[in-house]
Amino acid sequence: MPIIAASPAPTQRDTKPVNWGAAFATLAQRFAGLPAVCTLDAEHAFDEVIGRAAAVARALRNTGVRPGEAVATVLTNRGHAVWGSIGVTLSGAAEASLNPGMTGSELKYCLDLIAPRVVLADSTTAGAVREAGHAPWLVEDIDGARADVVVDRPVDGGVVGKILFTSGTTGKPKAIIHSHRGRFVANLMLRSNLPFRPTPQSRILLMTPYCHGASLLAAAFLDTGASVQLMTGVDVEGIRPLLTSGAVDCMFAPPTVLAKLTDALGDFTCGSLRTIFTGTATLPPDLYQRTRAMFGPIVRVTYGKTEIFNPITVLEADDTDAAYGARDQNRGANLGWPVSGVEVSIRDDSDEICPPGKPGRVFLRAPHMMTGYIDETGIHAVSAQDWHESGDVAALSPRGELMLVGRENDVIKTGGYKLFPQEIEALLAAGRIAAEIVVVGLPSAYWGQIVVAVAERPVPGWQARAVAIVASLSRYKRPRAYIAVAELPRNAQGKLRRPRLVEILLAECLIEDGPHPVVRRLGLQTQGGEADAGG
Repeated sequence: MPIIAASPAPTQRDTKPVNWGAAFATLAQRFAGLPAVCTLDAEHAFDEVIGRAAAVARALRNTGVRPGEAVATVLTNRGHAVWGSIGVTLSGAAEASLNPGMTGSELKYCLDLIAPRVVLADSTTAGAVREAGHAPWLVEDIDGARADVVVDRPVDGGVVGKILFTSGTTGKPKAIIHSHRGRFVANLMLRSNLPFRPTPQSRILLMTPYCHGASLLAAAFLDTGASVQLMTGVDVEGIRPLLTSGAVDCMFAPPTVLAKLTDALGDFTCGSLRTIFTGTATLPPDLYQRTRAMFGPIVRVTYGKTEIFNPITVLEADDTDAAYGARDQNRGANLGWPVSGVEVSIRDDSDEICPPGKPGRVFLRAPHMMTGYIDETGIHAVSAQDWHESGDVAALSPRGELMLVGRENDVIKTGGYKLFPQEIEALLAAGRIAAEIVVVGLPSAYWGQIVVAVAERPVPGWQARAVAIVASLSRYKRPRAYIAVAELPRNAQGKLRRPRLVEILLAECLIEDGPHPVVRRLGLQTQGGEADAGG
């Protein structure tokens, strides 16, 4: 399947050329020997990083890769993740960023779906690429090479420039297509919405795989001469000295990373960070308070999606602190205001616009939105005039903030009621009785679904404490059963896979349906909540 064919017709998209070469050549000249990419054992200057990226681009062009053709990158968080990504961009190819933490079957599915011309891997990921049935092209083979950036070969802005995969939390991942022009505009929008202009004295700590959100922030910081510190996961022994020495002044940490980091650091406090960027999932109130106690009121929330590059909405640190300090947090998670150029529409089931305060389906439109997507049925173009239905449910506050209620696919229907599990989860999370607690619905002929709470590595006596915590909720919202697991199922990005969790529970539990449902696991009855699941 030639991905270059996925480019929408020129009448649908802006085809003005994008000269990546000129932009990166300027950075190499302007910031030359200043540090650009740092790891615990190496430091790479701007001229080195961009020179190596130019060598990658030259090798791809010599291989015959054309603008818009897919080149997959499966690279671990080392310096070559940065110059490999920039190199694919400089070549004009469509960079398909794949998470090196994917399972073998996930990697094979993604590679087979987009049929890349080249798969750029490293010595750590090459074996998985081969097992997936594709031939890896090792970035180490050209790691020592450098080249001059080609500045007279701009790429048509309308051809495919980036391919990202959805998380696959609700089904098979889709390959989301972005044009070179959309990618360029997204870079400008993210940089223009940063809380401050990074300087060469700034360095951002990136612990998540470079292939997704981390690379977006890296581009924004590198564009102004700042540097990035790459880590593989939450390596506390490596992170602690970076924080205490002030070597980094910002970090990107989704809620799952913040939870691991704050737990591992214990009573550590740090006053050297300027901003903590977070997103990708809702930040629980209790986790925010723990983070604030450790780092101060510096957490900045953004809302982004694979289909529309970050940012969609932004909640600056002062506003985040005010939102999490508000007494009434039952209106939903505050994601802030749409950035300039982004349109947000909240609609009910009849497609009527919802008034402020009324939750509905979230529709989005933006200049940095996808141009199409690929699934098992083929390539689907998206018009610039189309709205994207996000799958989220939210309301607009009277002040215009986006208040996220939950995901449409997460809704539990029990006894004629609809509920969002996030409300129950937030309440239970505040009790600090488990690493994480997730609420799902198990199928029931009598109730529709039975509400069940699943705890990851809970503390002793957690079930009784959980029952007491949810006593303030309406009866239909109180879980029927409380089940402990060693680990919740997550994808390679660390996002919870609710459908997979339901599959696991159905395979490991016996359900006694009826007016007073009982869920049994491994022959033992779990401690339940109220006697009836209805209202």
